[in-house]
Amino acid sequence: MFSCKKEATKSLKVPEPSAGIFTNVGPQLTATTLQESAFAQDVSGKEYAYSVISGKPGHLVGYNMESGKIEVDLELGDADGSIAMVFTDNWLYIAANNAHLYRTRPGTNTLEDLGLVLPGQSTIMDLVAGKDGEVYGGTYPGARVFRYHPQSGFSDVGGGAVVAGESYVRSLAYQESTNKLYCGIGSHAALVVIDLATKAKKNILPSTYNRQEFVYYMGLAEGYATGDRLFAWVTSPEKRVTLIYNLNTETVEETLGTTDAHSLIKAPNSNLAYYTAENKLYSKDLNTPAQPATAITDCYEAKDMRWGKDGTLHILTKYSQVRRYNPATGQIVTVKYEVPPQPYDIQTLITGPDGRIWSSGYLAGGNAAYDPVADKVVQYAGLGQAEGMTVQGDNIYFGIYPAANFYVYDTKRPWNVSQGNPRNLGKIEGQDRPFAGASVADKGKLFFGTVPGYGKLGGALVEYTVSSGKLESYTGVVENQSVVSLLNYKGIIIGGTSISGGLGVSPSAPEAKLFAWSVDGKAKLYEITPVTKAWAITSLMLGPDEKIWGMADGTLFVFNPETKEVERTKKYYDLTGTPSHIWRNAFMLMHPNGNIYATFNSKFYKINANTLEASVLKEGVGLLAMDKQGRLYMRAAQNLWRYKP
Repeated sequence: MFSCKKEATKSLKVPEPSAGIFTNVGPQLTATTLQESAFAQDVSGKEYAYSVISGKPGHLVGYNMESGKIEVDLELGDADGSIAMVFTDNWLYIAANNAHLYRTRPGTNTLEDLGLVLPGQSTIMDLVAGKDGEVYGGTYPGARVFRYHPQSGFSDVGGGAVVAGESYVRSLAYQESTNKLYCGIGSHAALVVIDLATKAKKNILPSTYNRQEFVYYMGLAEGYATGDRLFAWVTSPEKRVTLIYNLNTETVEETLGTTDAHSLIKAPNSNLAYYTAENKLYSKDLNTPAQPATAITDCYEAKDMRWGKDGTLHILTKYSQVRRYNPATGQIVTVKYEVPPQPYDIQTLITGPDGRIWSSGYLAGGNAAYDPVADKVVQYAGLGQAEGMTVQGDNIYFGIYPAANFYVYDTKRPWNVSQGNPRNLGKIEGQDRPFAGASVADKGKLFFGTVPGYGKLGGALVEYTVSSGKLESYTGVVENQSVVSLLNYKGIIIGGTSISGGLGVSPSAPEAKLFAWSVDGKAKLYEITPVTKAWAITSLMLGPDEKIWGMADGTLFVFNPETKEVERTKKYYDLTGTPSHIWRNAFMLMHPNGNIYATFNSKFYKINANTLEASVLKEGVGLLAMDKQGRLYMRAAQNLWRYKP
């Protein structure tokens, strides 16, 4: 993945491309992925449940709770979804994934784009209502907080990053009685209170939790005589805990395990608070910390909860369920509304051992396989977002984000996750995104390269032995660098690195490295710098001259592993500005017709293997795979494109 806070490239002057045939095969993956949901009322008091469905584009759908019908379906401009909504002052505000704020009057089919919330921001992570019709939002990648008011528009509340050097304001909570805003920070956890009157900031996260990654979700229960209570879910791969703060004292009174902290709501006539956790609905008297919570019923994660006009607790779950819970009788009534599936982005492409073009999905996960002969696509559910896929024999190995989980699928048997096909092989502690893979079939091994977790530097080279089913991880192969490309060269693993780590941390190394690893000796043989000051070596292949061809940022290099020298280089573009990270950029394939085909810098190229001159064949595409007929495949967002040379 290639991302820049500021990005520019020099124009590439290339000869006119030769003729070829492009075909849009179409979307490969569809799903009803509800990213966020919220209750709202129209001006007459009619109640709605709104949900955002991830897709291209994302859709906002509104379910009329009286008629039992979907009455609103709006496209979110060019945004693929939203992870935050809030209803206030008769407006429903939607924080889109393109960092634009939208709003709509509930019950209407009009959506207003209010614009980019702050310059340089790409995503709105959370949204809360303030007073007098204002809303506050937290952003990525600048860890900033904005205020929007219908009269005055947007402003920067925190005066830049809420915490210098951080990337995320992941969660927010607003306390009306004090006019304070609580900001959950990542990817190095902090809980910062902003006094909106004075703009003073204070971190109230106990030092015990400084090594956590995020204050990921927050929820506020207001109206306790002894002080409002704040739930703050603090996360890392190793530990997840919910802190319960008394905001009068700004101290932690008690802790719980994982909760859906954002779902917290206080009962209007008692000291009971309600929330969901681990697929159950709970109540708890927050005035008496020693008293345990009461499990009421099974319940999926609540995206929103509120007290309805009928006096029942309305619960809107992540699976488009509207549930009504009557605390007096214990009765629960559940209605599910159906939402239309939407296509979503392709994350990874490979050619499977079955000859089909396999893809994985971005965010929503899942997989699909396109049969070029039958011109048919089949979807396969059950796995998360595969950052990389690697083939050995009849098997496909999947590297899944988050937490660097690995699975293997036997393509000769039916896909059935519940029966162990695909089968989980394990995960790698401290690692997150397994982009790279290489097969060493004659030794019964596979190797994977990973990017570490949020806020961390230093990926891993992972060895999997088929006969024993053992995963073995080697960290520090190249100090403080991620392993993002791999190639099996005559039984030696050649790896390319990125100086980028997980999101939310700046690189410490000056340039990417190419390294060689002994499969038998389990040790690094050497490392070199093929291109000075490159951020990442994102593609490696065996070239027509039996040498190693790679792409380092915008420069192609040819490396002779016998002499350990770089023999040729060709720069196609310059990277300028400061990238937030570079994990993936280039993909290259040697074609039977003698040409090299590649995608990089969001373009599809044909490269002359002798002169290295390149022709741009198509723009706005990435990834690359080739079928058995020599046709090439790439992705343009949610669509799979085919090119016949």
